Amino acid sequence: MQSKFHQESHLLKQTLPQVITNHTSFSPLSFKKEIDRSLYLCRSGRLCSSLFSQHRDLLTTDLCNLVIKSYTSSNKHLESMLVYTCMNNVGILPDCATFPSVIKSAAQLSCSKLGKSIHGCIIQMGFDADVFINTALLSMYSTCRFLEDARRLFDEMPDRNSVTWNAMITGYTHNRKFREALELFRNMQMLDVEPTEVTMVSALSACAHLGALSQGKWIHNYINQSNIRLNVFVGTALIDMYAKCGCIDQSEKVFHSMRTKNVYTWNALILGFAMNGQGEMAVDIFSGMIKQNMKPDSVTFLALLCACGHQGLVGQGKKYFHSMEKEWGLQPNVEHYGSMVDLLGRAGCLDEALLLIQKMRMKPDAVIWRSLLGACRIHGNASLSEVAIRNLLELEPYNGENYVLLSNLYARDRRWKEIGEVRDTMSHKGIQKVPGCSSIEIDNKVYEFVVASRSEEDGFKEIYNMLDSINRTLKLSGYVADTDMVSYDVEEEEKESALMYHSEKLALAFGLLRTSGLEIRIVKNLRVCRDCHSFFKIVSQVYRRTIIVRDRNRFHHFVEGVCSCKDYW
Repeated sequence: MQSKFHQESHLLKQTLPQVITNHTSFSPLSFKKEIDRSLYLCRSGRLCSSLFSQHRDLLTTDLCNLVIKSYTSSNKHLESMLVYTCMNNVGILPDCATFPSVIKSAAQLSCSKLGKSIHGCIIQMGFDADVFINTALLSMYSTCRFLEDARRLFDEMPDRNSVTWNAMITGYTHNRKFREALELFRNMQMLDVEPTEVTMVSALSACAHLGALSQGKWIHNYINQSNIRLNVFVGTALIDMYAKCGCIDQSEKVFHSMRTKNVYTWNALILGFAMNGQGEMAVDIFSGMIKQNMKPDSVTFLALLCACGHQGLVGQGKKYFHSMEKEWGLQPNVEHYGSMVDLLGRAGCLDEALLLIQKMRMKPDAVIWRSLLGACRIHGNASLSEVAIRNLLELEPYNGENYVLLSNLYARDRRWKEIGEVRDTMSHKGIQKVPGCSSIEIDNKVYEFVVASRSEEDGFKEIYNMLDSINRTLKLSGYVADTDMVSYDVEEEEKESALMYHSEKLALAFGLLRTSGLEIRIVKNLRVCRDCHSFFKIVSQVYRRTIIVRDRNRFHHFVEGVCSCKDYW
């Protein structure tokens, strides 16, 4: 009995078009069709190798390059790599036009091993000075999260153009290395390398995540003063940057100045209003979007549900959720269900939130159970908390945040024994909680503070003294530390001390020391705790300073003792 491979090979030979044997008609298109057919008949690629061997005398590097480029541009990256492998196997040498496409395919396949192998081949063949090949390699290393390799390659490149700089800055931004992205952007300016729209989008994204408003404004001014077009991508990035820095009015100005807008532009503004506690404005913008005949997408409804959740607009949120499929043909995904659970939970509709989870079309993820658990903590539903935490730990047994939430629940009920057991479990599993980290931008420089960072370095002692002074002043104004969530069975004074050095309080003290009369803007990686929230409200009143805090969930604008979230976060 013939093997399957021989049967397939025989079938391929029978069905090959006559054009294959006609030298004058042999073309990249015809050759690509035969490769497609060979892959259809045998996914292992053996027939493709056979095809290369049979027609070696007709094949050239240029022809193979065209086929590879065609596959890469069509997102058929496995096919692209197969052709590259086959051409090497039959002795067809790649050239400088071959590598950018195959490097891109290796990156899209997240195949760093193959990418490094291709890099070695490039060096051996003497193409390592080619700026286009090096830029492709840089992007590949960044995509595969080998940022040190990418930066080493960048620093060693004999020639760099704006595309190369873009690739490195974008690589940092996509890998959440926002400080490094902005530092490289500044270096680019110092060397008089002209940035492009792509550069601006990446730099603005870094500013948005860091809350670096001054640097974001500088980039905006640079765009206005240079020949860089305020196209839909740059405009949307500006809207997002201003919104994430708490300047939603500026976001709106940029929005109205744009001649062309797409759905992402509208989404950025809707989400910006939602994050900044202006749910009604988010709803109004959505109405304007519909009037402009701009069709919403799934992200639009996520932004709307976020707006309704933060504003307590339960009825409106339900309406949007149900309209997704009925009016727009969009099936809610797990994120939309998560937003609805959050919306219902914040409003105290815990039974309804649980019912929605039970009726979901898909399996609820950890985010959904965490939202329900947070709502249970706010509204004091102990029995439902147990259900939520059980499911949460089953889905994410090694996520430290889940154990922190459980400890907070136990601390509220003073269940110290159970808290000790939670700590033992974390220690046994090697689980660590994510430390609180807050940043503040002063004089175009971003400073970071970590919870309980009692450093004796120059400047830190001044911050601690300032924080102690603030605490004494606030107590005279009626501030009482909220120690319910301190998960240690210690004296009240020790609990207050544990709360005193939260990262956002350190950043606030530093901001009060270094600025006078200006808004203080702080970005935190975690949710602001109840005690810090109360602390910041009183500081804004006593010190007559506007304080804007962006935590993991939303913005808090503290003005004269009142927060924009209306204590609903």
